[in-house]
Amino acid sequence: MTGIDRPPGPTAARQPSGAGSRPAVLLRAAEEVSALAPDLGWSEASGLVEALLDGVAHVLADAATDRDRPRPQPLVVGAIGGADRLPDHAGCRAAAGRLRALAGELLPHPAPWVEEAATVMTELGDLLDRVADRTRSGALTRADKGVVLRRLHGLHRRWRAALPEPGGQDVR
Repeated sequence: MTGIDRPPGPTAARQPSGAGSRPAVLLRAAEEVSALAPDLGWSEASGLVEALLDGVAHVLADAATDRDRPRPQPLVVGAIGGADRLPDHAGCRAAAGRLRALAGELLPHPAPWVEEAATVMTELGDLLDRVADRTRSGALTRADKGVVLRRLHGLHRRWRAALPEPGGQDVR
């Protein structure tokens, strides 16, 4: 029948799809970030991105468990060598969009290190978008590679500096 008003039942109190408890949202975000692996076409750059994404996943998991300090993270240099190839345009775009969205999920957390961590996530997303843009206009040059690697090393330094030191974040 149409036009019948019903009192709100148990379905009216449900959270919208995609919503959940704060820890559950952050844990899902950690799982999602750990599955992102955009190929930038250079083994060094791809290794640095994977290491940064691994660090982001750990921080999201730590935020989900309401840790006041993130766990120590290893210092990762990245893979060396390997033949250059074309970057995965779609993978870079997808990872960039998800990083920006997940940075927003992290921001409400009260820990003092969250804001800088979210900024690094957003800037990594911007860098991945630039790689995808440059790929569409032609092959990336060695100059592009140098710029990307410098930016990734800078993001790693900022990431380590943003996290409070429990006796040193660099585990060797």
